[in-house]
Amino acid sequence: MRKTKITTLILTLLIVCSAFGKDALVPLIKGRVVDEKGQPLPAAAVYIEGSMVGTTTDNDGSFFFNQIPSGKRQVTARFIGYKQQTLEAQVADGRPAVLHFELIPDVNELTDIEVFGVREKQPEKLNAVTRLPLRPSEQIQSISIISNKVIEEQGNMTITDAVRNVVGVTQFASFGNAQESLSTRGYRGIPTLKNGVRVQSDFRGGGFLTDMQGVESIQVLKGTAAITQGIGNDLGSAGGVINIATKTPKFVNAGEVSLRSGSWGQFRPTFDVQTVLDKEQAIGFRINGAFERADNYRVNVSKDRIYVNPSFAWKPNKKTSVTVEMDYMHDTRTPDRGTVNLAADSVNALYKMPHNNFLGFETDRALTNNLTYALRFDRSLSDLFSVRVAYFGSTLDTDNTGASTSTLKNVSKTGLYNLRSRSLTRSTRADNNSALQIDLIGRDVFTGKTKHTFQVGFDYRTNHTETVAYGAIL
Repeated sequence: MRKTKITTLILTLLIVCSAFGKDALVPLIKGRVVDEKGQPLPAAAVYIEGSMVGTTTDNDGSFFFNQIPSGKRQVTARFIGYKQQTLEAQVADGRPAVLHFELIPDVNELTDIEVFGVREKQPEKLNAVTRLPLRPSEQIQSISIISNKVIEEQGNMTITDAVRNVVGVTQFASFGNAQESLSTRGYRGIPTLKNGVRVQSDFRGGGFLTDMQGVESIQVLKGTAAITQGIGNDLGSAGGVINIATKTPKFVNAGEVSLRSGSWGQFRPTFDVQTVLDKEQAIGFRINGAFERADNYRVNVSKDRIYVNPSFAWKPNKKTSVTVEMDYMHDTRTPDRGTVNLAADSVNALYKMPHNNFLGFETDRALTNNLTYALRFDRSLSDLFSVRVAYFGSTLDTDNTGASTSTLKNVSKTGLYNLRSRSLTRSTRADNNSALQIDLIGRDVFTGKTKHTFQVGFDYRTNHTETVAYGAIL
């Protein structure tokens, strides 16, 4: 009799715990937070009244809660500059509650606000190099983002100017002001990408030129990128990777024209125009560009540039987006190799060359033509899974003609460092790169009480490079 009572008590407790666990774990709440125009509000705060349970919306305004007990729940959504809204969710077994928040601007809360960005928002095209849809603070690498807001406010004209905002990143070489090669963590010439693809495929990090008018952000990944980019001296460099993301449509009607002028005949007009092409706000177009010409404090040195960056975006539904873009730059300039050191390398004896002197010839010229293009397709399969297909391509053609100086043979014995030989060289390069990326991404997938974010996919990269160099000693 005693054993029967104990057995009955244990079975009763198991049934009660099972029923309680079922009620506590199965139901969930999901939904979206948008503004009065139906545009998503990323990073909006959503929480359940009377509890410590809360979350924030992702880039498309979506949110969800797991493991919510059954019953009625009051759910509130808040976003700065908007009136908060509270909706009631009826949570029942096997039937998720779906909520749709439409927040209205609160003109009395904020009369004047200047927005520089969205907290914890995923930077544009960062997943082209990290591959995982994680925020910078969640990535395995140390990531620094230089936004176009910072670039515009500081008036950055080159990549070198912009990356000075990141500690430990410096210029390795400019090759006579014809390229931009960057270094970090003691590694020379780390890989620099544009929209996730190599432009200059030289593994030594020769670098390349780009126009800052079309730059949306510069993403600096410090430390090894080998986990997601391969191994070796290329994209798996232990120094890190720098990715330049270009501008794409924001689905707004806006435009900007500017003119910059400066010393030595600098003249640089720029423009940036974007528009929504349909009433459903599903098709967006953007184009920006620049023209620049300038002389230099040094005689015979000048540069001319033309840049254009058109892009097109289409959202056929809330779960699908397609983006097509390209940018083209034609740059021609005089390479300037500066001055010479009139002593051994261990002695600082730089010749103070007058501005009306030039080591090269009037025919010296560095010509750069760079075309990059991309096609991106994103599709949400469900609240947990999405697929991303992206194709990036780049063609770089350079033709550099210039003079250089070198010390004579046995100069260390004679000490005549002021006697130099001068040579004229010409080099051409045709550099074609492409990358196809296909990813299946799972975000916030639960295994019991453990949440996972994962990516399964592959890259297919191609490179074809032709170089020719020849010269003569004068």
